[in-house]
Amino acid sequence: MKTMNYWGKSAAVLAFVFSAVGGLNAPVSAVNSNPTDNAIQASEPALFETQGNVQLAQAGLIGQCRAVKKRIFIYTERSTSSRTITTLASNEEVTLAGNGNGGWIAISSPETGYVQTMDLKLCQNANQPDTNTMADICRRVAIPQGLAVRRNPSLSAARVGGVFVGKTVQLATPRRSEKDNQGRTWIQITEPIDGWISSGFPEGNLTAPSACP
Repeated sequence: MKTMNYWGKSAAVLAFVFSAVGGLNAPVSAVNSNPTDNAIQASEPALFETQGNVQLAQAGLIGQCRAVKKRIFIYTERSTSSRTITTLASNEEVTLAGNGNGGWIAISSPETGYVQTMDLKLCQNANQPDTNTMADICRRVAIPQGLAVRRNPSLSAARVGGVFVGKTVQLATPRRSEKDNQGRTWIQITEPIDGWISSGFPEGNLTAPSACP
């Protein structure tokens, strides 16, 4: 009899615990599966490399100088399987054109392309970003449906993410734009994700350029 009372009390305790936490089959808060949300989250800067106590990558890198640690390639995309543009010698300097993503960062000189952040170090005489280069490089999405971000300046190019209305995009430096055969203007951006967006025919999808927040 005592044994039955023990198990009865145990069962009652377990029932209370499961009811308090919603049960074994309680619904789990759903993760937003909207592809635009996922694209923005995936593009959060994850570029932090340290050398001693020196942080090599942080927010607001555009226009800053970095030197390469060894002989490396500049690539057309964020992948070692993409086409190479040129070779950089050890200690050669580059100018950053973005804040980095997934271990890669865009550069604007000596050529426009991408290099791996692990191959970079601070320049001996590290320069500050040129205020003229930094001025008016951000715009906000103006159309209610938001904008798709594509890998290349074409409607047929792969979609790599999206940006909601009211959100800020950061233009590539130097600025790059192309017009397709339908008269649509495409501009390259580096934030919140690298790629190309349409500014309209030729404009209308974005607000006027302004300083970044």
